[in-house]
Amino acid sequence: MAIAKVNGINIWHEETGAGEAVVQLHGSGFGHLNFVTATPLISQHFRVIDFDLRGYGQSDRPIQHYDMEVWADDTAGLMDALSIPKAHIHGTSMGANVAQQFAAKYPEKVDRLVLNCGAAKLDAAGILTRRNLIDVAKAKGCGSRTLAELIAVQALSRRFLDSEPGQGAVDAIQEILSKTNDVEVFTRACQAVIDMDLRPLLAKIGAPTLVIGGDQDIMTPWETAPSGAGQAYLAQHIKGAVKYVIEGSGHSTLVDATEENCRVVIAFLKGEDVGT
Repeated sequence: MAIAKVNGINIWHEETGAGEAVVQLHGSGFGHLNFVTATPLISQHFRVIDFDLRGYGQSDRPIQHYDMEVWADDTAGLMDALSIPKAHIHGTSMGANVAQQFAAKYPEKVDRLVLNCGAAKLDAAGILTRRNLIDVAKAKGCGSRTLAELIAVQALSRRFLDSEPGQGAVDAIQEILSKTNDVEVFTRACQAVIDMDLRPLLAKIGAPTLVIGGDQDIMTPWETAPSGAGQAYLAQHIKGAVKYVIEGSGHSTLVDATEENCRVVIAFLKGEDVGT
């Protein structure tokens, strides 16, 4: 674990494993702990860099404007600080949105790109979902049971929540949200996702890309209403993108389909056939 000075703030980061670098971009609310199930598997094959984005966890949490470009610029700065000229980029949820911005703005820094449960633009239902998170966080705090339960229902499959491993999911989510977030940054990050429209950037992405997600994802579904651009849109509009749907999984495939998710990601990053 270490701290790097990046674009005027302190960024917490941690490296695991050896080999080609994989930089992992987490979703809103969870910090680097988003990858706590995946890093032990991926780091058996790669040098994995986990870090807390600006505004989260053990990195600085300034009250400022947030958008995908702010976080993409910090990612580039961290890679420079670590003397990593080029890496595989693995983003999940909001991190997949940051990854789109990063791959379009810094194509020379991207080897292969993994977009897990991301979107280029939310539709009306997606916007309402994020507004609900904002309202609950403002009313009850980021560490509230209500917010943890809301996110659990939106992010995890019903099958997983009904299973023995799923019984402790709400407790774990509540603890992570409490430790990783400030209400003001959390709400600004949710608003950044509401406001984003990354569709014009997709044609600029030239890296080999994997679009992966669960078929039961209700936060960033494969098929959105016409106003949105979800996972299917990403697969269709990024040249040469590979699409992989995990059956029975929700938004957090890293949690409710860990082994299948990581098997596919590892194979793709190695340049192997991921199947269908």
